Amino acid sequence: MFSYTYSRLYGNYTGLTSSDQSDGGGGRNAPNNGRAFDEPYFSWDANGKSSSGLLPTDRPNTFKGYAYYELGWMRHFTTQFGIFQVLYQGSPITSYLDEGFAFATGFNVPNAGGAFPVQVVDRGKFASVTQDPNTGAITVGPASTVRTPWYNQTDFNVTQSYKLSESKTLGFSATITNLLNERAVTALQENITSGFSQNYIAAGVGGPTLFSGVPFYVAALHPYDFVGALNSAPSNSTLGGTGPGPVTVNSGYGQPNRYQAGRTIRLGVRFTF
Repeated sequence: MFSYTYSRLYGNYTGLTSSDQSDGGGGRNAPNNGRAFDEPYFSWDANGKSSSGLLPTDRPNTFKGYAYYELGWMRHFTTQFGIFQVLYQGSPITSYLDEGFAFATGFNVPNAGGAFPVQVVDRGKFASVTQDPNTGAITVGPASTVRTPWYNQTDFNVTQSYKLSESKTLGFSATITNLLNERAVTALQENITSGFSQNYIAAGVGGPTLFSGVPFYVAALHPYDFVGALNSAPSNSTLGGTGPGPVTVNSGYGQPNRYQAGRTIRLGVRFTF
């Protein structure tokens, strides 16, 4: 069996079990536990429009193949070999940061960043970000579609059966998942701001924060300069200690933080009667 699928997953909502890395720092695996509707501005970008684009599980090209062979020998023995192969195109990466407010480290979690996430350059887009180590000045490059590497996995199974009688069979099996022990990168760190201290931007340079109420929501749902806001964050001070200053950029931003599961072997014994 062989199959090829071309698909496109596009929109502004990832479903009941959220796959957004910005949602809880890695997605949600329980229904109705996402943050999509906690705050209206979570679904808007810095251009003042709905954050719509490629969803985190978008893998346009997928290949799957399965083959097995059954070999009977010495009348009572049967050996079956099976192999399952998948090859998936990488998934898109989305840049996000805290806006309006951020929890400090120690608020029930060791790394509190991402509690007020906004996908500032639109969903499915990744922006290169650099920070001057001397001045703290932040430069943001153009946003583009960046994907994780292709995902390749080979699973293998072998089953050895012995026919005891017409109705009874004893079998031994070994299933090896990820036979070649591939370690493909499945996700990159998408949070622009560091989560080890309070790092968040206002809705624009000198703009209001979450506790400003209505003015903040008005600003967050309209276009604003998020690059300027990164360099003039209310959560940070300048080197001289006065006035707003640049946020601390996440040192892991754009770096791999999740990988394909390693090889596993499952052994089994089965008696059929």
